[in-house]
Amino acid sequence: MRTAPATRAESKPTWAELTPPQQQALVPLTGTWRVLGEAHKRKWLALSENFATMPPAEQSRLHSRMTEWAALSPQQRTLARLNFAEAQKVDPATDKRAKWEAYQALPAEEKRKLAAAAAKTPAPPTAAAVKPVPQQKLAKIPKKKAESAKIAVLPGQVDNNTLLPQPLAPILP
Repeated sequence: MRTAPATRAESKPTWAELTPPQQQALVPLTGTWRVLGEAHKRKWLALSENFATMPPAEQSRLHSRMTEWAALSPQQRTLARLNFAEAQKVDPATDKRAKWEAYQALPAEEKRKLAAAAAKTPAPPTAAAVKPVPQQKLAKIPKKKAESAKIAVLPGQVDNNTLLPQPLAPILP
């Protein structure tokens, strides 16, 4: 008999535990709130803290971006995080605006080629580390020996069906 997989308990806080201002700020996440982990919920709650003080245009923009983010697949979110990390690596001395304007100046065909090339690049199966991990923190994997342990047997010493040893025939003098 098959049993259904155990359902994971919803992390706190639940949607019902949010205050009305928090619910208003996070309304685009209503459908996905119960499946978010506790850490993600804390991040969204921190983001929503100053929602009430934002001008209506900013509130609308925040809601539209929340809706877009909630609609992304996990792989697309990973790719977005990686792209954000790459954008943060750009030296402030080099002007991001100049690079953006140079991209905007490209002909439509060039932009399509760049977009197609980016679409062909598969997202990694897991999130990549934004900062490289120091070598001393990595686990050491022992090298395999060139020869694995094997026992030499003569034909007839092992039963081919059971792989059990066969009694040896007595050696006559």
